[in-house]
Amino acid sequence: MSELRIGLDVGTTALKAAAYRADGTCVARAERTNRVLRTGPGHAEQDMEQVWKDALACLADVVRGCGNAVIQSIGICGQGDGLWAMDADGRPVGNAMLWNDTRGATDLKALFEAGRTDPIGRGSGTSLWPGTSGILWRWLEQQGGGATAEIATVFTCADWIGYRLTGVVATDMANGSIPFIDLEAQSYSDAQFASIGCEGLKPRLAPLRRASERLGGLTSEAARATGLTEGLPVSVGTLDLAAMILGMGLDQPGQTMLIMGTTAVVNILTDIADRVPSPVGASALHATSDAIIRIMAPSTGAAAFDWFAQLHPQSLGGETPAEVAGKLNALVVKVPVGANGVTFIPYLNGERAPFVAADITAGFHGMRSDTTKADLGRAVMEGTAMSLRHCFESHTGLPSEPVQLTGGGSRNAVWCQIIADIIGQDVVVSEQSDQGLWGAACLGATAAGAGNAMDLVRRTEETTIYTADPERHAAYCAVYQRYSTISTAMRRLQKDLNSLKDAMP
Repeated sequence: MSELRIGLDVGTTALKAAAYRADGTCVARAERTNRVLRTGPGHAEQDMEQVWKDALACLADVVRGCGNAVIQSIGICGQGDGLWAMDADGRPVGNAMLWNDTRGATDLKALFEAGRTDPIGRGSGTSLWPGTSGILWRWLEQQGGGATAEIATVFTCADWIGYRLTGVVATDMANGSIPFIDLEAQSYSDAQFASIGCEGLKPRLAPLRRASERLGGLTSEAARATGLTEGLPVSVGTLDLAAMILGMGLDQPGQTMLIMGTTAVVNILTDIADRVPSPVGASALHATSDAIIRIMAPSTGAAAFDWFAQLHPQSLGGETPAEVAGKLNALVVKVPVGANGVTFIPYLNGERAPFVAADITAGFHGMRSDTTKADLGRAVMEGTAMSLRHCFESHTGLPSEPVQLTGGGSRNAVWCQIIADIIGQDVVVSEQSDQGLWGAACLGATAAGAGNAMDLVRRTEETTIYTADPERHAAYCAVYQRYSTISTAMRRLQKDLNSLKDAMP
C-alpha cells in the first residue's frame, strides 16, 4: 500500500485537511468552521487555542478516514499576515489579530502621508494595510501598559499550527515576505523596521526558511491527539495562496493565476518586483522557487454578480447559485461585446488594486432609454473582468501564457469566456478545487524526502480551456479603453465629491 501525504489548510473561515495518494487521489477529507471574533470596532480576531484544537480535530478525522494506511508527512498552509503572538512558554498572548483587522487604519494613514512607509514599498514591493504585523504591533504598543512586554514570538497562522505540531518556530519565505523582507536580499531589513518604528518587533519574528524544508517531527502530544505517529515529518508552513499556486504547478515568471471569488485576486509570477515607494498590492516570494508573486486584489469579484442578481429576485432568483447564474447567462449571451455601450465600474466596495481608493463607488455609464437588464448584466460581468485586465496593464501588460482560473466565478462558463476574450489569453479551469491542500500536502512530502515539490504536484486533472477569440479580443481592447477612461474620470470625480462633503456644515 502506498504512503499517504496530508495537507492542512487553516483559512480565515474554515480549516480543512485531506490525505492524498501520490497520484493526487484524495482518500479522506475533513473540515471545521473557523470563527472570527469581532471584539470591537475594526477588530478581527481568533482564539489561538481554539484554532489549534480545531486543527487537531481535522487531522484526527482524516486519520480515521485513512484506515490502516501509512501516513508519510504533513504539510501546512494558512491565512497570511495578521499578528499571532505567544509568550516565552509557548502560550498565546491574547487572541490572534487577523489580516483583515482595521483598528490601525488611522495610524497607517498618518505613516503613509509622512512618507514613512516608502522604505517598505521599495524593499518588499508591498503596500501596507492595517492587518499587517507592523501596524498591528504599533497599535498594541500604543495601548500602553506593556501590551507587548509578554510577547516573545510573532508569526502567522500557519507558523502557529506548525509550532504546536512540532515545537519548532519558523516562517517560510512567502509568509515572511510581508512586509519587512528585502526581496533582493531575501532577508529581514533593519531599515524597513526602523521606518515605521518597529525595531522591537524584529527580534520577535520567526526565522525565515523554505516551505519545502522539514520544520520538525510531530510531538507526542499531537500524535496522541490525532492518531498519527510521533516524529512524523512536518514541513514549514506557508501562505495559503502560495500553496495554491504550487498546487497548480506554477513556479516560473510569466505564469499567472486568477481567483474570481467574492473578491478577485490577480497573481502574477515574475522576477521583477514593484519596488517603488507606494506599490499597488503585495509581493511574496514563491514557496519553493525564487519567483516573486505579485498579488493584486480588486475589491469586487463574484460579489458583483451576486449583487446584480439580487436586485432582480423575481427573474434572476433561484434555489442554487447555478440556477441564478443560468438565468443571467441566458440573458447575457444575447448581448454583443461591449454591452451595447454600457460600462460597469465595479467599485462596490471601494478599490484596492490596481489603485487604492477606499471611498470610490461603483456605477453604470452609458445607459439610455433602450438599455435592457441583459445589457446591464453583461456590463457587470465585463466590468469585473476589466478590473482584472486593469491589474495586468498596471504591471507588465497582458499575460503571454494561458491563465489558470479558480474560485466560484470559474464555474460560470459564460464569464470564463468573457475573461479569456478580455485578457486575450486562454483561461484554464480545473475541475479540482483543492489546489491549496494538494500543494501543502506535496510540500510536506518534499520535507519527508519524497522528492521535489514541483515534480510531486503533477497529477491528472480534468480541465476546461476557454480559448480567447482574436476578433472579440480586438473589440474588447476598444471597450477597455472606454472602461479605463471612465475609471480615471471617476477617481477625479470622487475627489471633487469628497471636497463637497468636507465643505458641508
